[in-house]
Amino acid sequence: MSSAHPVAETGPVRPEPEADDHPATPRDVAVDVAVVLLWSLAAGVAGALLWWWATPLPQATATPDGPALTADELARQVAVDGWFAVVAVGLGLLSGLVLVAWRRRDPLLSVPLVVLGAALAGQLALRLGGVLGPADPATVLAGRAEGAQAPLQLALQAPGLVWVWPAAAALGALLHLFVLRRD
Repeated sequence: MSSAHPVAETGPVRPEPEADDHPATPRDVAVDVAVVLLWSLAAGVAGALLWWWATPLPQATATPDGPALTADELARQVAVDGWFAVVAVGLGLLSGLVLVAWRRRDPLLSVPLVVLGAALAGQLALRLGGVLGPADPATVLAGRAEGAQAPLQLALQAPGLVWVWPAAAALGALLHLFVLRRD
């Protein structure tokens, strides 16, 4: 006599669905878009303020031919771009990590939203930084004595640096999805 117990045939075992396993509804997508938009606007404003605060602006000197920069001031002009890149990398990575972690249900929606939001944040920081910075030195130095100085405007010399922000956000999102994610 065999001591085998009868086993009920139940079919394949399926894991219990998680709360975030349902497909995104239009309302979910609208919430995602709104949160990423608000985050991006806040990040853009914070980025502009950080860039404005951290950047030592070069001084243009009045000459008979108009405002000019000395060699030392030209080096400081490069620092303007460098500080923007530092702010963009920091806030872009943070945006990618936080927003994709928050909305990990649908990475095919989250990652493009985060990258687009970061592009918006970068443009906003660039524009707002220009508003926060000083006026055009040519205007300030007009009619002033030779040797007078005025700070340069807060502006990028390499405008392509604005794309560092969305690239860093994409990297942050991918880091979360492929390295940090614990599912």
